[in-house]
Amino acid sequence: MRTMTSREYLIVTLTIVFGIHAVNTNAKSWDLAVTIGREIEFFSQNQSLTRRIEFEKASSLAAFVYDDSTQTLFLSDTNSTVPLFSSNLLEGDVTTKPLYKGNSNIVGLAYDDKTRNLFWTDTTQGAIIRMHVPLDGPPGKPTVLHKIEGKNLHGIAVDPCNSHIYWVNSDKTNQCIERSNFDGTDRVTIVEGDMYKPLAIAIDHAEGKLYWTDASNAVHSEIERSNLDGTDRELVIRVDYQQLVYIAVDRDTIYWSDWVHRWIWSFPKNGDSSGLPSQFVSYHGQYNRNVHGIVTRYNAGIVSDCKALAKEREMNKLTNKAELRNNLPIITTEESESITEKSKYCLNGGVGNETDNSCHCKHRFTGKYCEIDLCHNYCLQGSCSVDEYNGLPICKCNGTFVGPRCATDPCKDYCLHDGQCSVQNEKPVCKCKYSEGSRCEDLSNTTKVCGIYCAKTESVPKYTSVIDCSRCDEANKASAQMVIMKEHNEYKILIIFGVLTAVLIVIIIVLSFYVNKLRRRPGNHSENIFDAENCCNMNICETPCFEPKLSTAVPERKGIKKEEKNCLLDNMEKFAW
Repeated sequence: MRTMTSREYLIVTLTIVFGIHAVNTNAKSWDLAVTIGREIEFFSQNQSLTRRIEFEKASSLAAFVYDDSTQTLFLSDTNSTVPLFSSNLLEGDVTTKPLYKGNSNIVGLAYDDKTRNLFWTDTTQGAIIRMHVPLDGPPGKPTVLHKIEGKNLHGIAVDPCNSHIYWVNSDKTNQCIERSNFDGTDRVTIVEGDMYKPLAIAIDHAEGKLYWTDASNAVHSEIERSNLDGTDRELVIRVDYQQLVYIAVDRDTIYWSDWVHRWIWSFPKNGDSSGLPSQFVSYHGQYNRNVHGIVTRYNAGIVSDCKALAKEREMNKLTNKAELRNNLPIITTEESESITEKSKYCLNGGVGNETDNSCHCKHRFTGKYCEIDLCHNYCLQGSCSVDEYNGLPICKCNGTFVGPRCATDPCKDYCLHDGQCSVQNEKPVCKCKYSEGSRCEDLSNTTKVCGIYCAKTESVPKYTSVIDCSRCDEANKASAQMVIMKEHNEYKILIIFGVLTAVLIVIIIVLSFYVNKLRRRPGNHSENIFDAENCCNMNICETPCFEPKLSTAVPERKGIKKEEKNCLLDNMEKFAW
């Protein structure tokens, strides 16, 4: 065996060294990156962990973005005096460069590699902020683009090809998604209504779609999407018992971080909205670390060529139009020849042209012999007609179905807590029974509701099909029972008080009646006086009237007769006794 020369040994050694270094820094060595605690972990699409970087001086990493051209990470660190710093993946030893110092809580971060501008949401200041980060030299001074009332900011995203920034506002009085230019001008609201608490937002640059998360209530959360102008809003997936904090997309998949289970979930972008997500990676049990930001390598690197993106979107539109053709009935060669042999004229009212043996079809039909009906199986839940200008089929949907082919029912699982759903202007509207909110998501008195529907009392029924009684803990149930018993006692006291009041009123009426009757009855004394007066004055007495003897003479004076009569009456009373 020939021994290697020192030169050959050096070449092999360098090859091995640089080969290993290439594995660590190869642009294709990771597809998804996640911040967890003070670390950032890199995964391939097959869920394999390819690299882990720990930032010892960090406190708790949150949002981050990636510059694919320079392979640089920009990260935010909550509860730190250096809330924003950068790190280059090309360097052998991980080093950090502080970019911004101050009292800030940066929870959302976005980056434009063309202008090298960083954009972030600061919940401490309640503001959208921009800062220029040059290749060489110190970073620029941060500029406040927007002040947001309520300080309920979280996710932010950038559309470099149109120079737009997008952010979510989860304030209770103004849940919406807004957009403005890079310099803060032309601020508009593009998505509003039917929102509870939107948090995360991401842009699918390949398809020109906007994705966001919305915690509809304590139980349900949703991921929705729309065009970049807010039109064609649709539900992607609804999940239960998750708190969706950050979101990212790549060519075919959506990823999001969940604080309830401490998982990273994935779901196909064009999957069935009623389907179930898949677990991509789990951090369950690591309660000292929270999973936060997510970045996909594909979506971060694809924005380098806006013209190529525009062409790809046009191809996608053509593919969507071809879907109509794919849904039309297929006429085989044998069927076409059979039509030619059996018929010398065009079908479905078409007019033949003998010059070129072609057919001029009537409106809504196409094909060589006008044999294809454009409306055949096109509208899934509605009636079909054909537009006179572009010749394409259009649908008039039935019931609550919407969409170009009436394939979407926005009322499906939309209204919560037994709310009744209807569609107005192609948007679902809820009529609530015992709750409040745009989706009947707000149970204003949880204790009372748990008591009414979950407490085990004889007088109150139990409707477990309406309310998830498992979420009413024992304390709520006990409190609810006390509330119900208190209400019943108050009701009983009110009835007793009413009965006593009625009895008292009856007694008063009876007493008043008898008192009034006794007051009107004449006395015996007055009758005796009347009879005596009649006896003496009218000469009807059997015993003659007399005047008693007076011991002294009474001189005559005015009214003497009246005094004599009184004296006579007094003497008669004595005789009567």
